[in-house]
Amino acid sequence: MTAVFLGVILLSLMLAALSKRGHLHQKAEDFFVASGQFNTVLFFFLAVGETYSVTTVLGYPGGVYANGTGFVTWFLGYILLAFVVGYFLNPLIWRAGRIHNAVTLPDLFRRHFDSRPLELAVAGAGLLFLIPLGMQQFLGLQTVLKQLEWGISPLVLAGIAGALAFAYIAISGIRASAYVAVLKDILLIIAILLTGIAALSQWTDTGAALPATMLKQPALPTLKGDVFSITTILLQSVGFCLVPQTCAYIFTARSAAAVRRAQVTMPLYMVMFPFLTIAAYFALRHSIHVASADQVFPAVVRMLLPAPLVGMVMAGAALAALVVLTGVCLAIGATVSRNLMPGLNDRQQRQWAQVVMALYLLLSIAGAATSSQLMVTINNLYYFGMTQFLPGMLGILLVRRMRPFAIIAGLAAGDALAIAIYEFAIPVGGVNAGFIGLAVNLAIVFGTLYLFPGRDRIPVAAMTQRTTAAVRQSA
Repeated sequence: MTAVFLGVILLSLMLAALSKRGHLHQKAEDFFVASGQFNTVLFFFLAVGETYSVTTVLGYPGGVYANGTGFVTWFLGYILLAFVVGYFLNPLIWRAGRIHNAVTLPDLFRRHFDSRPLELAVAGAGLLFLIPLGMQQFLGLQTVLKQLEWGISPLVLAGIAGALAFAYIAISGIRASAYVAVLKDILLIIAILLTGIAALSQWTDTGAALPATMLKQPALPTLKGDVFSITTILLQSVGFCLVPQTCAYIFTARSAAAVRRAQVTMPLYMVMFPFLTIAAYFALRHSIHVASADQVFPAVVRMLLPAPLVGMVMAGAALAALVVLTGVCLAIGATVSRNLMPGLNDRQQRQWAQVVMALYLLLSIAGAATSSQLMVTINNLYYFGMTQFLPGMLGILLVRRMRPFAIIAGLAAGDALAIAIYEFAIPVGGVNAGFIGLAVNLAIVFGTLYLFPGRDRIPVAAMTQRTTAAVRQSA
């Protein structure tokens, strides 16, 4: 098990080194977004790497184990709808990035609206809500690495994982993430299919009666529960396309067609979810007891598969966390070095970004080691914050005469209201707090647009080749 795990990690480092071939002297744009050169295949694996992280591998079976089929409806619903939203929205975001020579999401807002305050507001909100993702990945890594039974302190293991993530980034930035994502996806699909098939083959071996948790009739759906599920699915499916690392991934693509083709094929990855569900119900049927629901999938793997395959599965899960971690690090590093510290040259941008990323990894390790209810709360607020970028993004892509100050006001009001509703448990009839925040945000931005329209800015969707050339020249 250990030999296979370490072999896969070594292979991932070799792939990261291979990604640097032909790019020995990277500029900042190449380091952060590969200079927009990724074809459909590389962009597909990179984007899927963000979609299916260690949270999916551990959290989805754990959610089914703990909550039953109601969890399945929400989880699969928002992912499937996000692919549809992304098919229409992501190619336009790619086009906007190419027109404005953007590397980060704040770049896009600043250059379209010509507003430094708006750039700072978007950068600040993005950083605030990205903070918990690193801790989340390290918590997943700790669960995975415990299965190897090395007898090493979790803090030391997290430090090694952080050093590995930094090594990927230092080698060749986003290119290393894309190459490692290919290996990660192949391993994850094989591992999940093997686990599900093994569970089916041994489903009735014990002859035990079904546990009460599987026999119990689910409660009838309530209006409040349905409203929450629907508003959450709508909110998260849109927010999925607006997070800073997703936008950075979109900017790596060679063309809008490459983005669109990748979006069409992404739902094929949903094949893994029936097998993850089987693993969760296998654990229930065979009364596999775990300290926390997130340990269900590793426990089933350890029970059903031989040691070498266990090592392969754990390596795939570890790489899932590391790929997402590198994407978040690059998004944070680029935002700080380009948007919060303007005027740096290429070399300085890379240097400061690496310093910021190293600090972020250390803080994430410390946060995971001392995880508390605060971190859980911040994780729940993640999509509340990311979705508030939607009105401004609509202004970039589709709407004329939007004022930058209105976007800032809407962003601040939407974030504040969503957090207040969530934190103080204000009754809102089951509607997702982030959805209410987004509705207020939209009302502020479009109310201002109607009453006090700003100067005319051509939206990306309406730009011709002539206006595109003019915008690029002015930028």
